Amino acid sequence: MTSTRTRRVDSVPEVGVAEAATVSDIETIVAKAVKAAITVVREEFDKRYNEMKDYIKHLEQRIDALESAENPVAADTSDLHKKLDAIKLENRRVEIAANETEQYGRRNNLRVKGLVINNPGDCRQAAVDFIRGTLKVPIEDDDIDVAHPIPNRSSGTYHTNPDQDNPRQRHEVVLIRFHRRTIRDKVIRQRRLLKNTRHSIVEDLTSLNLQVINRLNGHIYALLKNGRKMQVQQYQPIGPDD
Repeated sequence: MTSTRTRRVDSVPEVGVAEAATVSDIETIVAKAVKAAITVVREEFDKRYNEMKDYIKHLEQRIDALESAENPVAADTSDLHKKLDAIKLENRRVEIAANETEQYGRRNNLRVKGLVINNPGDCRQAAVDFIRGTLKVPIEDDDIDVAHPIPNRSSGTYHTNPDQDNPRQRHEVVLIRFHRRTIRDKVIRQRRLLKNTRHSIVEDLTSLNLQVINRLNGHIYALLKNGRKMQVQQYQPIGPDD
């Protein structure tokens, strides 16, 4: 007679399943990684830029000394001029790349002019209330990464004025950084509602890009396929058939 033996199998404990990361968690991780990468690139650009400035200054001093000498060496001077021109060209390329990197780091930012801030601690909430109430954009509190007033600028492009009716309130220019570019774009598209008000919304431009816009007096033109030239506003969409 054949006996059947039952083999005892120990129960295997269930392996816990990690909770899936949310889209917000992934965006936060990506944003931190991009911010860290941009910081490293900017530091490297700054280092290269400062080294080139020092070298250019050294070459200029050598050229001045040669040109002021009684018997300057023409060949040596010409060679130095060529090297100086090459370095200036490379320095310009580095400046442009650094500016583009800095502007990319501001892609989620906006500057809102005219917000009433009772105290610095109210800045973030004032921004949320303004976007929900005035711009009619339904955002969550945590859609804003940071919001803070911007110091005065001597150029007057951005400034702070006290409210004549309530000296304790100030109309501030506030820098708002959003966690997501999509929310930022929704907000800036609603700025048409601010016409004839004390409020305005502008892109957070680098100093170099702001100088370019100011020189153009804010006028941007597009040349259409049909040969017609038209003035456009920032973020104004132009159809593929235009």
